[in-house]
Amino acid sequence: MRAIKRVSFWSMAAVACTAAATSSAQVALPIADERVLYEVIGEFNNSGSASQQYGYLSSVAGLANAFSSTTTKNETTALFTFVTSATTYQVVNNGPFRIVDRTGTTTIYLNSGPSDFTNPATFSQGMPIQVSNYHQQVILNTGTSTFLTVHTNTITQVETFTLDGVAYRLGQVGRSFRTNYSGQSNAPGAVPSGWFAGTSIGSRSTAAD
Repeated sequence: MRAIKRVSFWSMAAVACTAAATSSAQVALPIADERVLYEVIGEFNNSGSASQQYGYLSSVAGLANAFSSTTTKNETTALFTFVTSATTYQVVNNGPFRIVDRTGTTTIYLNSGPSDFTNPATFSQGMPIQVSNYHQQVILNTGTSTFLTVHTNTITQVETFTLDGVAYRLGQVGRSFRTNYSGQSNAPGAVPSGWFAGTSIGSRSTAAD
C-alpha cells in the first residue's frame, strides 16, 4: 500500500508540475495604455444598415511577425484575421460630410488557412481568440468618397492560442482599444463597398488586469 501511495503522490505531483509549467509558459499580449497594439488592413461591404468589415492584422504588439511568411505579407499569409458585424443607428449630414454611427461586435481569429478578399468568409475560418463590443463613427467626405473613422472596442472574451509552441492570450477581458481607419469608398453598388487601413491603440482603463 505504501508503494502504491508513493506512486500516486508522484503522479499527482507530475500533473501539478505540468499544469504549472503550462501556466507559466503562457504569454499575455496585454492592452497597454496609449500604445500601438495592432495595425489593420481590410475591406467592407455595406447593405442597408448592415456593415461587414473584414481583414487582417499586419502587426501585433509583442509578436515579431504577424505573417506565416517573411517575404509574402498579405491576406494569404496573415496569422490573424478579423470580422466586424455592425449596424448603423444614426446618420447626420453636414455640408460635404456624412457622419455615420454604428455598433456591433468584432472577432479576431487565429487564421487556419489562406484568406482571400474575394471571399469574405475566409476571414472567419479560424479559431476565435478575441471578441469585443464595437462602436464606430465614420466621417465620409461625399465629394471625394474618402473617409476617416474612430471606433472603440471593449473586450468581452479571450481564448488561449498557440504559435510555435508558445501559448498566448490576446488582450484582457474588460480592457478597451480605439482604432482609426483611413479609407476609400467604392462606387455605389460595387463590391467591395470600400477599403481601409488603420491602427489600434490601447485605451486607459480602470479594469483589473
